[in-house]
Amino acid sequence: MRRRSSELTSFRRLALSDESLRERFGKLLDTAGQMFWELDRNFTVVYANDYLISIFGDPVGKTCHQFMAGTDEICQDCPVRKIFEGEERSVSERMRYDRNGNPIWLQHTATPIKNGAGEVIGASELTVDTTHNKNTEAWLRDSERLYRNLVEQVPDVIFSLDRNGMFSFVNTQVERFLGYPVQQILETPLRDYISPQDRTLVDTILQLQPEAIWDEEVAIVDARGNRKFARIRCKASFDQLGAPVGYEGVMRDRTVRRKLEEELKASKAALVEKIKIIDELYEHIVQSGKCKAIEEHTAEVAHELRQPLAIVGGFARRMDRQFDSGEHIDIDRQKQYAGIIVMEIQRLEKILDRLIDFTKRDRLKLQRINPNELIEYILGIIESRMKDKQLRLDVQLGPEIADIPLDPGRFQQLVMNLISNAIEASPIGGVIELHTGVSIPSDKALKAGSLESAEFFEIKIRNNGPVIPTEALQKIFNPFYTTKQHGTGLGLTVTKKIVEDHIGSISVKSDASGTVFTIWLPLTEPYDRSRTGFCYLEEDSGSPA
Repeated sequence: MRRRSSELTSFRRLALSDESLRERFGKLLDTAGQMFWELDRNFTVVYANDYLISIFGDPVGKTCHQFMAGTDEICQDCPVRKIFEGEERSVSERMRYDRNGNPIWLQHTATPIKNGAGEVIGASELTVDTTHNKNTEAWLRDSERLYRNLVEQVPDVIFSLDRNGMFSFVNTQVERFLGYPVQQILETPLRDYISPQDRTLVDTILQLQPEAIWDEEVAIVDARGNRKFARIRCKASFDQLGAPVGYEGVMRDRTVRRKLEEELKASKAALVEKIKIIDELYEHIVQSGKCKAIEEHTAEVAHELRQPLAIVGGFARRMDRQFDSGEHIDIDRQKQYAGIIVMEIQRLEKILDRLIDFTKRDRLKLQRINPNELIEYILGIIESRMKDKQLRLDVQLGPEIADIPLDPGRFQQLVMNLISNAIEASPIGGVIELHTGVSIPSDKALKAGSLESAEFFEIKIRNNGPVIPTEALQKIFNPFYTTKQHGTGLGLTVTKKIVEDHIGSISVKSDASGTVFTIWLPLTEPYDRSRTGFCYLEEDSGSPA
């Protein structure tokens, strides 16, 4: 205790003798925006400059840990304690709160105060506000993290080339596209991954002028030797003397698009070839004097061709718009579009084959199939047409429906005809109802309709369009009769024929609540096969019965 008292007395004497110097030093640090204070061996503050007092309040007479941390315990990693333990200089950084409760980061640098005998009697502490530096460091870390996330999450290959065309940077998407690790690609030339026929074109990147953008589609060979296609956009960077220092660019995988384009081109060629066959057939029939037969079939075929052609054209245009937009290609959506196009082209081919063999009546190819599944497929095709007219679809597919004997293609055609008519008849924002179920006709209905089955699959399609007059209803299934401005008037005629070929029945009713078409198809195989030509495909073997 006597030694500690002696040290305090010595510190006070030294402080008093240096008071003028300390004040001048404190004022100088005030001007520089730095905090300065002195503490005795009890960690009690004996001096603080004005700048520190303006930020935290007056600490003189209080221990540093009570003043700054509000605790009776000496702070962990305290620089003053390290000075008292023998260090000549100690630095620490921590976060405190100013007199207004705002967080502030401080860097403390402590040095010893010694008496004439070289004994440590206190410590001086220079405190600097490092909040701005901390915020800047955090911003830089966040910016770097954000940049890395963006670069790595972008689906395209982002790269930089040096002045010689060597990769100096490339994101990890290149591993998915080319199959090489990033480290293996760095410091190798871009042209090494280009197909030989396109290397001369890629070399022109090194000739880019300021503000010019290199934008070409080239063939690329990946690590497995597979041929792929990429669209590359690249721009050069120049130094102050106008010399190129590097090239930054984006590489987008166009392999899927190129494949789809080639498939569409092949489909188009096949369709053109079919049309050519139609033209030749027409000339042959005319020369053979069979004009009446062609007259009966031409309008029907034209009507049947219009729908699948419209579907193919619509989905092809969607694909083309997405390709030209430059946006990321949705592979699953493109595959869905391509699948629909292929199915509709197959339906076109079937229609054309019917025309080529026009002298023979079509025979139904019955299969046991669930009609609700075919209806769901058709609803997916007409979804965009419904949206274009802002129509709402009320669908109730009877869960009790099982497999029934149907010709899938002809059934799809009749449902498509009726839904298309409903869309055309409905006002903007209207509702189309489609309900299916099992129907058991009355004895009177069975007799009146000459129906051969006791149970039927029933489908009702209702629209809330204008009422069809009675005189028009009486002619609605007649060939070439139509109330539309455009059309052949064969759609409902063809629909009625398909229903009758299935040994079914169709009716129409129109009143103030809307127009509803009702179709009944037998749940079991028809008893009298002589009423129409058909063959039955067995579910197990698929061979004609």
